[in-house]
Amino acid sequence: MVTLRCTRSLLTHLKVRPSEQPVPASGRLGDWYANLIYTEAGDLILFVNERTLLSVAIPVWETHNLLEVFRLRVANLLAMIGAPHRSIVEEIGHLTNVEFGRTANRSLLGSMNDIALQYQLTAEDHSHDSPLSLSDAESEVSLMPCRLIGHRAPREVALELLLESNGGAS
Repeated sequence: MVTLRCTRSLLTHLKVRPSEQPVPASGRLGDWYANLIYTEAGDLILFVNERTLLSVAIPVWETHNLLEVFRLRVANLLAMIGAPHRSIVEEIGHLTNVEFGRTANRSLLGSMNDIALQYQLTAEDHSHDSPLSLSDAESEVSLMPCRLIGHRAPREVALELLLESNGGAS
């Protein structure tokens, strides 16, 4: 079980009512925060993991398949950063039961704004040359040190958490 903690604008866009008392996350990575962001390459729904600040983005036009595409993007990112296969399968399993909630951490929202800016800048860089690759953007942002996680890179923190759960096995 995982809660997608959405901003008010995203809850309105998705036309969902947030749970008043979300259940604690069952996965190693915990809950995810989500917001709408606007880029030159197109509008995105940005998801940022609360414990690691890993982020994935989904084009707004994929809203009708939101949870399925979200799971696929997370699995893709975890594979790209080198997470063990078993950890990926386990973590995606926790994403099969999702509820929507309100945001609950202002510090994380501040970091999310910084991450959104990186996606916007990446989209701007690609808007003239080539189409934006969300996988490339996600990988690039996963290397960006973040103050909220002790000036470490999100991929480093995520791998540490996932390897803990796997006993270091692949």
